[in-house]
Amino acid sequence: MCEAKVYLENDPSGRPIMEEVILLQPEGDGYRLTGLLGEQKWVRGRIVRIDFLRHTVHLAAPAEE
Repeated sequence: MCEAKVYLENDPSGRPIMEEVILLQPEGDGYRLTGLLGEQKWVRGRIVRIDFLRHTVHLAAPAEE
């Protein structure tokens, strides 16, 4: 399977914000994440890194205005 784990950069817990992500769609100033079972989560931020070997996506929170 090719699901991904999505992490927020600089999150001290180091835990993914969502696992088994099968779809990541840009939406406004963030992304809509869709999981294997259809659950969805919207996250504000920008992509910092995608690691295809480890199946991870790393997002950074946008700078505060």
